[in-house]
Amino acid sequence: MKEPIYKVIENYVRDLINSDKLKEGDLIPSEKKLSEEFNVTRMTVRSALNNLVKEGYIIRQRGIGSTVLGKRIYDNISAISGFTKEMNSKGYEVSNILLGLQIVQADEELSEKLNITIGENVWEIKRVRLADNERVSYMITYMPVKLFPNLNQSDCEGSLYSFVEETCGFKIAMSEREVQAIVSDEEIMESLELEQPEPILYISQICRLQTSEIFEHSHTYHHGYTLTLNAVSE
Repeated sequence: MKEPIYKVIENYVRDLINSDKLKEGDLIPSEKKLSEEFNVTRMTVRSALNNLVKEGYIIRQRGIGSTVLGKRIYDNISAISGFTKEMNSKGYEVSNILLGLQIVQADEELSEKLNITIGENVWEIKRVRLADNERVSYMITYMPVKLFPNLNQSDCEGSLYSFVEETCGFKIAMSEREVQAIVSDEEIMESLELEQPEPILYISQICRLQTSEIFEHSHTYHHGYTLTLNAVSE
């Protein structure tokens, strides 16, 4: 069976990266150039590039293009199943500590990340995630109030993705992640009860519904061996 054209494009770009023809920080060929080279629509090219984003090969930046990530690191906490379901499947007992739930107004960054207007109401949710009663991640989540007007404390103490799909009736489609290693600051240390600065796996994420609407922008700070083992480094 003939391979779908988006897969051909995906493999072409992946091979450029794996062969070191494209290195960390290099721009990959533009959507326009790839669509002309393979005689396909830009939407087809976009499908191929989205898969490479999810695999951790490239990062897409508005106004710049797609650049190669140096060290492909991705977490296997599925954007569809979420932290709770994924960790339960690994045999961990999951719980959350809700540190804060409030409505804030979208600044320029949130406006861009959530694709909403500046000043629009946004839920800010701060939580500590626990696996077997150990603090393993600190998460700050932003969600448009217009999509979730009835969000409450109880929803935030459970699985937010279950709330989105089961309570609200939406279908989650995909996430786009940026991953990097950082050192914990005072806020992270306090939230995760760390006695001194330690290495943290930081994930910035936006998540889309099947309608392509962005419903979440989050910052997650993973600490400790529990979640490091759930991250894959190539």
